[in-house]
Amino acid sequence: MGDFRIVIDTVGGHGQDRDKKDGEVVDFGENTPEGYFKKCIEEAISNGIISSDTKAKVIHWPLDNYGGQLENNRSSQIVDDLLTCKRTGSF
Repeated sequence: MGDFRIVIDTVGGHGQDRDKKDGEVVDFGENTPEGYFKKCIEEAISNGIISSDTKAKVIHWPLDNYGGQLENNRSSQIVDDLLTCKRTGSF
């Protein structure tokens, strides 16, 4: 058993609960990309498929997709933790 990483780069209806600011808890909802993957990760942990110390996050407008620069002159990324539901950064 060893470390591994799953990376999915996509475009879709992401970024729920955008009024939440840095450090606040986000409500992903059931029919959202975040909510879907949160549920998948929780199921995989509860079934012993992956370890309970798993980390999972959604990075909105990842810098590496934009050559180091973000759209709309954003200076930092917004990251939602799929397990704690805490947001880093603000829309």
